[in-house]
Amino acid sequence: QRKSTQMDAIDCLTNELVSRNSKKWDELRDSFTMKSNTPDLNASSYSENNELESISFGQNVNILSKGVVTDLQAIRSPQLGLDIRSLSQAQLDNLLLSTVEIKNKPDFLYLIRQCVRHQQLPSNEVLVSCLKYLMQLCRLQQIESLADLCKLRAHPLIKVYANFAPFKAMALWRSGSADVALMTLHRGYSDCIETDEGRRMARNVFRTIVEETLAQKSEAVLVSLMQVARSIYIEQKDIFVIACVWKQCFASEWFCDQKSATDLYEHYTELQQLVAKRSSSLSSSFIRANNIDAVHRLIEAFLQKDQRDACANCLSILFNHQYLRGDLRACAE
Repeated sequence: QRKSTQMDAIDCLTNELVSRNSKKWDELRDSFTMKSNTPDLNASSYSENNELESISFGQNVNILSKGVVTDLQAIRSPQLGLDIRSLSQAQLDNLLLSTVEIKNKPDFLYLIRQCVRHQQLPSNEVLVSCLKYLMQLCRLQQIESLADLCKLRAHPLIKVYANFAPFKAMALWRSGSADVALMTLHRGYSDCIETDEGRRMARNVFRTIVEETLAQKSEAVLVSLMQVARSIYIEQKDIFVIACVWKQCFASEWFCDQKSATDLYEHYTELQQLVAKRSSSLSSSFIRANNIDAVHRLIEAFLQKDQRDACANCLSILFNHQYLRGDLRACAE
């Protein structure tokens, strides 16, 4: 009798679960049937969802306007026949800038190929942005193609950037061709420094190469870099590249790098004058990098050359730093 009662309870529970699931399925089926009978509502909700997605995409990217999206869609459409000649200058500029900003590599390279094929160039500012992105992508061939097109058009930027030497050099450097990159930048440096834009770009590339060379501890590249820096100083009387090498070697933790910095400092009077002029900014940068030892060695270098004003600047900055840290012993020292 007890077993019979238990079986009856299990049967009741099973029947209740089955009926509950069946009722839920009927409700879902009715709901699905109702939606399928209202295609207009489905279309409207679908369009609303698409609109919301497009708005969200535009907000995330923060640069693509409706016109730019339309132009991208038009470029990919088969009706255009892979031809950008129907685009206006403003449309081409917007598309190139948009693909650069969102790092859309396939569409960007497609547009660059079409620009070269149809000999259609963007505005100067957009062209520089494209060249910077191409050097990040190590696309030397595309940079050279744009350089050839600019030479054909007698474009002013071809002279400002010395046949795009800084962009080519960085693309070569990123691809691992260090010696060729230094040679390319060395050849174009004299023409680049004739204008502010060219000088700024060439020096930025040199600074990046110097920083990455010391970070990678590449002794062979450092030797080549030293030779290029000395050659530029002899040819142009420009101490900038030597100063870049000196700063990175001086801040290094390796004794061999510090020795190279000391040799440069002893050999070039212009370097001593430049370092003394920038004593405050150098000390602050070393302290921000938590490299107190570099500040001590900088003070020692100034004392050896009797550069008292520069030494006083370093001491003042170092004292303030130790005082704010509450290190009274360091302040006393």
